[in-house]
This record gives sequence, C-alpha cells and structure tokens, in this order.
Amino acid sequence: MFCPNCGKPTTPTTSSTYNQYGTPSAGSAGGGSLLQLNEFTMNKKILSVREHYDFQDRSGAFVGQGEGNLIQLPAKFVVFDANQSELMNIQGKLISIRHQFTFHDSAGNEIGTIKKKLMKLIGEEYWVEQNGNEFMRVYGNFTEHDYRMEVNKQPVAYVHKKWISVRDSFGVSITGNVDHRLVIGAIVAVEHVEVAERRNRH
Repeated sequence: MFCPNCGKPTTPTTSSTYNQYGTPSAGSAGGGSLLQLNEFTMNKKILSVREHYDFQDRSGAFVGQGEGNLIQLPAKFVVFDANQSELMNIQGKLISIRHQFTFHDSAGNEIGTIKKKLMKLIGEEYWVEQNGNEFMRVYGNFTEHDYRMEVNKQPVAYVHKKWISVRDSFGVSITGNVDHRLVIGAIVAVEHVEVAERRNRH
C-alpha cells in the first residue's frame, strides 16, 4: 500500500490478502484493514506487565492490535492486523538523552524514527524523521489524547476524544497523504512515553 522508501501510497494488490510489503491489500478480512482505514479507534489497556492496544473501525469491528512489555528495556511493540499478521514493529532506543523509537515494516526495513524534543517553552512536542530528515511534527495535549500531526505545516492526522468517552479510548482521523504506519507508530510511542513518565512521577 505504501512505498517502503518514501511512504507514499501505491496501488494496492487485489489478487491476494497481502501485498509485496507485507501489508493488507484491498478486500482483506474485516471489510477494511487497519492500514486502509482513515478513521479508527484505539483502546489502551495497561495490565500488570503488558501494554496493549486494540484497534477498531467506527462500527466497533476489530481490525488489529498492538502488544508491548512495560518492563522490557528497551521498549518494543509489535502491531498486528486482525489476522495476527505483523504490520510493523516499534523499537525503543536503550541509551538516549531523549525518548526515541524506530519503526520497522514486517520485513525489518526502517520506515521512520520518532523523537521527543528535549526543551519546549509551552507543552511538549515530538517529530518523526525519515532517512535522517524531519518529516512530521506531533504536538498537542498528550495527557488528554488530543494532539495532531503535520507534514510541511499541513495537518495529516488527529488524535482526539471526539467519539468516545471511555477512559484511555480515543479516535484517530487520518486526513492527509501519509503512511498510516507512521501515524500508528507515532501514537503508540507517544502513549507509551506518557505511561512511562506517569509511572516515574508516581
């Protein structure tokens, strides 16, 4: 669905469930795979040692999940589709003066890196890099799951509580031409950092 180099959408394969990049193609199970949806919900569950995310479409149908381990160093997450096929993984960096996570596709190829800015006068901010160059900014109210992503100062995705009132459940709207894996990876990384920082404060 996306070019492995630039992340721009390509024509999806329709003859099989997965295309050559390991991502679901059009017509796969569930009436719409996670990487094809422009609107979906994320339900965050913090268990004893696990950090888990369920992804659902607007009708409530299950379209994928993310799994991580709270005590693993460095932190690592794997995102699966509804058929339990790996879509991407998110690998934290063990030694860093800032929070940093790298996104890989199912074949292990790097597709982006997210970093948290060390100093900002008001609020917090992250940015996503591709090939060492800043590609996307992420900023807003992360505690309230109310933030946005921009590419070249144009909004491409929003995280918000618009549809849902349940705690730690929030909506995602992808409005621009961007690799969905970068959006999903950025959200998982941001949400993990917020959980880790709250645990450290307590």
